[in-house]
Order: sequence, then structure tokens, then C-alpha cells
Amino acid sequence: MWTSLAVLLVAAVLTAGAGFWVLRAYRRAGGGMRSPIPALAACGAVALAALTAYLAIGRPELPDAPFTERLEALKTRDLASLTFDEALAILHDRSRRDPTDPLAHFYTGELLLRMGRAPEAARAYDQALRRDPRLAEAMLGLGRALVAVENGRVTPEALALFQQAGALTNDPTPWIYQAMSAMEQGDEPGAQNMWREALARMEPDDPRREMAARMASGAQ
Repeated sequence: MWTSLAVLLVAAVLTAGAGFWVLRAYRRAGGGMRSPIPALAACGAVALAALTAYLAIGRPELPDAPFTERLEALKTRDLASLTFDEALAILHDRSRRDPTDPLAHFYTGELLLRMGRAPEAARAYDQALRRDPRLAEAMLGLGRALVAVENGRVTPEALALFQQAGALTNDPTPWIYQAMSAMEQGDEPGAQNMWREALARMEPDDPRREMAARMASGAQ
């Protein structure tokens, strides 16, 4: 990664130096020489060509090598060994190859949300829902991302997503967020009912059971 960035930075510095040299030569000549604009334009063209080549053959989030080769190599590795950026690169390639696939966007959202990039995660979940409007997991993801953007507040838009997801999945998570929303509104009976719904859907070993049972009973 650092080698690619270093090459790009050096190219930028050299291009800037070349442009400065052209201008200095023009000034020393007293402005009598022909316009420096063609030479400066040539410098800019070289810089643009270098940048285009870099973007074509390299990605800053992956080790140095031709991008296609690196991407194929990443696909053969154990998923647990991939960094977030490497996994994102694979998912981006998958979404590019199959623009109708909602799961590539969904998993991109999951990764971005874990990385603390909630606004980007929300956009990825939205893209997943555009491809499959009934994908409950993406509804949950988008709702969670919106809550994260609002620093923990369950907005009306997020609440609507949790309500829709609750009708499509037996996951207790939508009901937990609905309970949180009711608590924010000061609706204690409504919150208790939502906690009971969440508790009824939790597995026996779910670590949230104790909290859900306490909240469902009204014990704070």
C-alpha cells in the first residue's frame, strides 16, 4: 500500500516541480518567450495519465500488485484473514459483476457499520433494499445505521423499518428497537409489550434474555 502511495506522491511532486520550472524559465526570459501554457498543459496531461494508470492498476487499500490479480488472490484466502478493506474490495467486485445482487450491498453495509461508517452503511443497505425490498436483514441494517447516525435515537424512519422487519422475521432485534422507541416516547406499557415480544423470540442462550425479561416486567 505504502509503495503505491509513495509513487503517486513522488509523481505529484515531480509534476509540480516541472510546472514551477516552466514558469521560472518564462519569468527569467522576461516573458518574451512563447506562452508557457502549452508546456504547463503537457505537465498536467502527464499527471493525469499517471493518476489514471495508478487507479487502473492499483488500489490503496490492497498490497501492491495488478489490481485484478490481487483481487483474485484475495478470493482464495480464508475470509477470517481478510481486512475490512480487502473484504470491501471483494464485495465491490461482486456487486459490479452482478448489479442485481442485493447481498453484496447488504454485506457491504454490515462491514461499514462495524467500521463505524454509519452514513456509508446506510447507503449500502439502501442499495440492497432497492434490489430486494423485502430483505428483512437489510431493513434491520438500515434501521441500525440510522440509529447510529442519530447517536442512539430511534427516528420515525428507523422505527418504520424495524416495524416492517418485525413482520418479516422472527429475529428479536426489531422488537428491541421498537421497545427503545417506546421508552424514548415515555410509553412504558408499550415498551414492556415490545420487550415481551423480543423475549419470546430469543433463543435460550441469548445474552439479551436477562435484560429483556427485566424490562418486560417493568423492573429498571
